[in-house]
Amino acid sequence: MFKKKIIALVCCRKNSKGIINKNIKTFSGKPLMYWTYKNIYNSKLFDEIYLSTDSKKFAEIGKNIGFNVPHLRPGNLAKSNSDVFETHKYFFKKMKIKDQNSYICIINNNPFIKTDLIKKSFRVFKKNKFGHIVMGAIPVESDQIFFRQMERKKNTLYPKFGRALIGSKINRQNHKTYYNIGDLRWGKPSWLTNYKNFNKKICKNGFKYFEVNRLKYQDINTLSDWKQALVKFKNI
Repeated sequence: MFKKKIIALVCCRKNSKGIINKNIKTFSGKPLMYWTYKNIYNSKLFDEIYLSTDSKKFAEIGKNIGFNVPHLRPGNLAKSNSDVFETHKYFFKKMKIKDQNSYICIINNNPFIKTDLIKKSFRVFKKNKFGHIVMGAIPVESDQIFFRQMERKKNTLYPKFGRALIGSKINRQNHKTYYNIGDLRWGKPSWLTNYKNFNKKICKNGFKYFEVNRLKYQDINTLSDWKQALVKFKNI
């Protein structure tokens, strides 16, 4: 029987805005992408661990770490407003990665996506016979429920979900509400090539999830995040 490849893809562009050259910036003694590669490699799940980048420097560092970097992506797919799903599409076409031959795990360059989370996520994907999108999710506390979100208009805040807020009640019960972290996605290649269709799919069918401990996870988009991440990383 033909066995499909299990492929990891990490996308790292140069000229990141929030933190300059974040993807190769030294984090706990190593380039940030070193920790991502280490976590992926140590899972022992993958036939290929690819890096997609537009930078020769990033590519060289990635290769030295262990990534397979088969080509540089075009500059139009590496802008601050570029759609990363278009990068997936380009990469899959270039490497002839299809539903018929591969399963894909898209992993963001985040050192908190540890080996145990990657293994845990694959178990969920496999348990569901590779038939559902799988992503990580963190439970939302009652006081942070979505209808408490506000949007600013001039110097005043207004509820973003006014009707839901008016119809809500004061309680501390578990709302069974989560937000997905977006740093890891399992799926078939065709599911990961169009952002709008991806969102339609999860709105229609939902997605299978693995729960992430908020105390062991940190999103890294700003210098403030970076400083918090360094402290948290040393304690996990």
